[in-house]
Amino acid sequence: MEERHRTLLIKQNPWWQERSIKLPEFERDLHGKILKYVKYRQIIAIVGLRRVGKTVLIKQILQKLEAPKNNLCYISLDDMDFQKYNIAEDLINYFLEFSEKNKTRYLFLDEVQKLPNWSDLLKTLYDTEENIKIFISGSASLELSKFKETLAGRIFTFHMPVLTFKEFARYYGMESGILENGLFRDYDFKYAGKKERYRELFESYLIKGAFPELFDINDEEFIKKYIRESVIEKAIADIARLSGEDEKIIFELLRLLANSNARLFEIVNLSTILKVNRNRVSHYMSLLEKSFLINVSYNFTASIAKQVRAGKKQYSAHSCIVIAMLDYSFDVLNTEIAGHLAEAAVAGNLDSTAFWRTPQKEEVDIVVKKKEGPLPVEVKYQSHITNSDLKSVVKFCRNFNARRGIVLTKELLERREMDDAEILLVPVWLYLLVYDQL
Repeated sequence: MEERHRTLLIKQNPWWQERSIKLPEFERDLHGKILKYVKYRQIIAIVGLRRVGKTVLIKQILQKLEAPKNNLCYISLDDMDFQKYNIAEDLINYFLEFSEKNKTRYLFLDEVQKLPNWSDLLKTLYDTEENIKIFISGSASLELSKFKETLAGRIFTFHMPVLTFKEFARYYGMESGILENGLFRDYDFKYAGKKERYRELFESYLIKGAFPELFDINDEEFIKKYIRESVIEKAIADIARLSGEDEKIIFELLRLLANSNARLFEIVNLSTILKVNRNRVSHYMSLLEKSFLINVSYNFTASIAKQVRAGKKQYSAHSCIVIAMLDYSFDVLNTEIAGHLAEAAVAGNLDSTAFWRTPQKEEVDIVVKKKEGPLPVEVKYQSHITNSDLKSVVKFCRNFNARRGIVLTKELLERREMDDAEILLVPVWLYLLVYDQL
């Protein structure tokens, strides 16, 4: 192995020379979940959209491990030389040679998808080396690689999403949402006095809240440029490179989808606009979804076959991607488009959602699948709500025997009874802090 490769490896692992690294104190929610799996032998893979904080996360985990310093190895495969199989293998062997073999060795490979045949290398390490725990991270394109068969039974995959509003609020030192005395009483005691601050934070979240590096930046042009060039363009380039598909068409498709964010889409219509075969467009949609740039929601029905045949709704991964992609001014939050951005934010914060739409075009924006039954959630990002605004939610409750529905507002919090159903009107920001308890 060349000296310059050893030098760079040592530079990437300053703790080998008793030097410390400074990391952000803020920890993503995924941090605690992954620590629970450190004791198991399986490889831990962390995948997600670019710039959501994967590198910081794995370094934070590395710092928490109780192990000799020479048993901790971090390798960033961003370096062009390190992206060659034989060199990566030499780097790992160098680490293994000087580690304490009778104790657990921890190997962290960052941006692993940049290494050709990386799954074969990991399989060999996993099967032949004792006392080794492997962590890998990669941009969303890692999910496009066919690694699951090679590493079957040897790997646990964790998706690191864009930041939730709950995490965003916690970063700024605000209450992150535990209901102790019920929604209304806790609102009065914990949130009412700070509601304007929470509303400001929610609007800031819509503009830049997906990416930690933007938290302390307020320059509009910088934020949009960062998202376009560091996230969108690089993610699409990854998709095109790994799939062999047309980068320009994928970009145009994503732009069309951003323009119809939080709305129904039809493959046939997209195919006509792009002048591309519908099967190819469907394939591109799948690639964008696997790359975490979009989320697809299905019509709520008990029949899987009907879900597939019925219309689907798509959301961009985060509202700030829509704003950057379409070069909206941040003043867009004062227009009707803000409602679609808020709806997408809600859908993106929840784990499992659908929507409901009848042939008569009655619609509920989001249906949350809960143990006790479906919960209809309608987003009305406005300050004044009439009973007419609640009709679709009430209809859903009647059709599916749901006792409760939720309407998300700009600032209104109240309870209404309609047709034997309890309808909670909740500010969007408050709902995103406590949704798992409602």
